[in-house]
Amino acid sequence: MLEIAATEHPRGLRLTGEIDLDTAAQLTAALEPQVVQGGDLTLDLAGVRFIGSTGVQVLIRTAESLADRGRLVLVNPGRGVRRLVEVMGLDRLENLEVRT
Repeated sequence: MLEIAATEHPRGLRLTGEIDLDTAAQLTAALEPQVVQGGDLTLDLAGVRFIGSTGVQVLIRTAESLADRGRLVLVNPGRGVRRLVEVMGLDRLENLEVRT
């Protein structure tokens, strides 16, 4: 289960729950209009307990879709999520930033 709430300052989404095979399409649908708009996009991950490989793919595709039009900023990741981001090398993507 994944709950998604829009945020305005900063512009983005607050996520609560799990990002996995069952919720990836829901997250992708919520991200698409944000990506089309361009600019920096912040995902508040404080409430995310788990990100599976499908969720990681969604984050990578989002950063790649933003390309040079903006950054994907991941804020407040828990220890497990932060570790996954590091192990998967997401923090090495040019336009992806992780803030604790």
